[in-house]
Amino acid sequence: MILITGITGLTGKFLYRELKTKLPTQKIKYLVRETSDVSWMDGNDELVTGDLYEQEDVTSALQGCDSVLHLAPRSVLPHVIKGCELNKIHRIFYVNSTGIYSQFKSSSHADKKNEVLLKESGLTYTIVRPTMIYGNEQDGNMHMLIKIMKRTPLYPVLGKGHGLMHPIYAQDLAKCLVEVLRKEKITRNKEYNVAGFEPLRYRDILTKIASALDKKVRFIHIPYGLALFAGKIGDKIPNPLITHEKVLRLNEDKHFDYSLAKDELNFSPISFEEGIRLEVEELRKNNII
Repeated sequence: MILITGITGLTGKFLYRELKTKLPTQKIKYLVRETSDVSWMDGNDELVTGDLYEQEDVTSALQGCDSVLHLAPRSVLPHVIKGCELNKIHRIFYVNSTGIYSQFKSSSHADKKNEVLLKESGLTYTIVRPTMIYGNEQDGNMHMLIKIMKRTPLYPVLGKGHGLMHPIYAQDLAKCLVEVLRKEKITRNKEYNVAGFEPLRYRDILTKIASALDKKVRFIHIPYGLALFAGKIGDKIPNPLITHEKVLRLNEDKHFDYSLAKDELNFSPISFEEGIRLEVEELRKNNII
């Protein structure tokens, strides 16, 4: 029996479908919040309600399991590790983020610390580090860009837009996680970075989003210095669009080698053009755009 956290999130919904198809006999328990929408699940799953931020709930949910896939949120990994120790569970699969390599991401220090904690715990682990994940309205980035471009023919580009990005479609990550579970012995104490098919400059990503929307969009470049200033204002006036950190990270190259996942897990991600087309179709189907 494996406990899976984060199943109602972006990647979780894609993972759920992959598990039903590729691991239909695997015994799974899902930890969900009491307020989580589980209406889209088939109704025959073993669900346990609890709060990952409460150690007692995590420990209780792990009873009767022999492994755990911790999908989200990353910040509560210490609770999951402690729950494993109390339940004498020795196997954990952990989804972290390539954000640990960023010079500017505020959470990278905590994410690095979590990996050290995991490696020193004595548990047999597998770490999967995806890049920026996209795929439906639950992603925190692409769907916002899509919605803005849908509404306006003008779009601001902070700086020259040359920073490389390497986003991964959520279904590709889900397929990778299923392979990790299927190849449990091979993946013991291994770490895998996973990303989209190829890195793209931010400006090219915006162009491909406009193309998926079949819309002409004029891009207006904002000088980088001015963008940084606007980001500092954004820090003082909370908003979902711009912060000082976001501006810095847009100018930071983010591209990663996923050859180990390709060789050991048959990882073969789709292109951004295909992935963003699928996301646009999903948003249209759900009347979000």
